[in-house]
Amino acid sequence: MLLAAGDGLRMEPLSSSVPKPALDVLGRPLLSSALANLRRAGCAEIVANLHRHPDLVAAAARSAGGGTVAFSWEPDLLGGAGGVAAARSLLGDGDVLVGNADTWGDLDLAPVLAARADGAAVLALIPHPDPRRWSSVLLGEDGLVTRFLAPGSDDRGERFLFTGFQILTRDVVAAIPAGASAMASLWDILRRSHHLRGAVVSGCWREAGTPASYRELVIESLGRDTWIHSSAVVEEESRVERSAVGAGCKVASGATLTGCVLTAGACVGGGSELRNCVLAGPLTVTGETITDTLVVPQKRVPLRSRDNSAIRV
Repeated sequence: MLLAAGDGLRMEPLSSSVPKPALDVLGRPLLSSALANLRRAGCAEIVANLHRHPDLVAAAARSAGGGTVAFSWEPDLLGGAGGVAAARSLLGDGDVLVGNADTWGDLDLAPVLAARADGAAVLALIPHPDPRRWSSVLLGEDGLVTRFLAPGSDDRGERFLFTGFQILTRDVVAAIPAGASAMASLWDILRRSHHLRGAVVSGCWREAGTPASYRELVIESLGRDTWIHSSAVVEEESRVERSAVGAGCKVASGATLTGCVLTAGACVGGGSELRNCVLAGPLTVTGETITDTLVVPQKRVPLRSRDNSAIRV
């Protein structure tokens, strides 16, 4: 199951223009990475839950390719565990591998599948790269989850980071009560009964939950190159360096872009100089110098960049 029904609050105001799972990453929707991880792990059938911008997210899931996706519509947001419960009729009665739609990478999830046990959930973990930034998971020698720590917590034990992937065995899925419930609440119940496990996985992982981390993901994916969608227009007298110009976007003569992401039809007029910006939606910027800013229709906010390079383990 792909959890794609979040409210996108950390991605605001970008997610008001483009839903987070559908954000363009060099011609692929953000959710395509999680879908690919699920399929590589052996999921022939996938269910995605929908809430905000459901038509756009569903279209993104279909465009990702690799097989069909069924959809579970949530008029009211149900939370991670509640979303799984609401989709039971589509999921069937087997174990369910669950992935979050706002991560990007290539993970070997085989250790998670190997660690499953009746009545348990298994979290896919990696060695923690920055406990000050993200919550931590602590494991006992037997692989059971012993504690969750808030970012910045003082603890000398070996810490792990939850990657957004987990397997819920059929008994766990069947026992989730109907209605809204957070995944953290389910984990707490399982942890207290010694049925919450962790498995350390390998591969490449990064999160893309904020506008700044989205820009960093796209720019890192470019390397030293520039990417221009086949339907975009970049006029000859413009200068575009290490930037992504998405479908329907335009860069006019006399404009300069460095380290920028244009998506969802954004346009840059002549005389503009943009550096490290994200422009999204039906808008045009002309004759301005803008740095480290998210620009969407009717609003601009600073991009608070931080080291968000891919984690390889």
